[in-house]
Amino acid sequence: MLSVAEERQQQIVNYLKVEQFARIQDLIKLVNYSEATVKRDLVHLENKGLVRRTRGGAMIIDNQKIDIPYLMKMNELNNEENKKYVAEVAKTLIRDDMVIFLDSSSTSLYLVGVLSRFEGLQIITNGVMTASMLSEFTSARVSILGGSILPKRYTVNGAKAYNDALTYNADISFVSCRGIDYDKGATETHEGEALIKQAYRRQSNLLVLLATQEKMNHKFMITKVSH
Repeated sequence: MLSVAEERQQQIVNYLKVEQFARIQDLIKLVNYSEATVKRDLVHLENKGLVRRTRGGAMIIDNQKIDIPYLMKMNELNNEENKKYVAEVAKTLIRDDMVIFLDSSSTSLYLVGVLSRFEGLQIITNGVMTASMLSEFTSARVSILGGSILPKRYTVNGAKAYNDALTYNADISFVSCRGIDYDKGATETHEGEALIKQAYRRQSNLLVLLATQEKMNHKFMITKVSH
């Protein structure tokens, strides 16, 4: 669960994602806290690279490039209809007794609900929260890759996790991405995340990219996930 401060900061980030810019007074009214508290929140969010403070206010950093802390994303789970729709479409590719790779993205978490409808699944994931939810809400046999956890993202990646992924063979992989470019394919902001998804692609019979409309026509600097 998010702390009171994290919930307040999430409110600020979500507001700025819509409005792009806000005055300090606007944010004070939004969260109903003191000016000193709001300014501390903005310093914290700026240090995370989510917002940029300006004279008398703050602005959001490019929506497509900010990396929202994972628990903030979790707090919005089940509120995004487009991701629910993607999960329902992905469900049509799943059969009982499949071996599945599932990445650590928030988009993949929407699959957990539909996976509970199948029997005999074996699921390998690099998501700490993903593994926990799969264990709680499905009857699947769940394995989590070993490796380093990326701070504030609840995801396991790096060379050790990549090599671990190469020890499995799967029928199908479900992965998300940060952007899709028609020339460069699917790209990521974190090299470790891209590496894991490349391993999934290599070791599975079918790679399925879970992406919503807002990721189209955006290209990021890290190695492509798929093409």
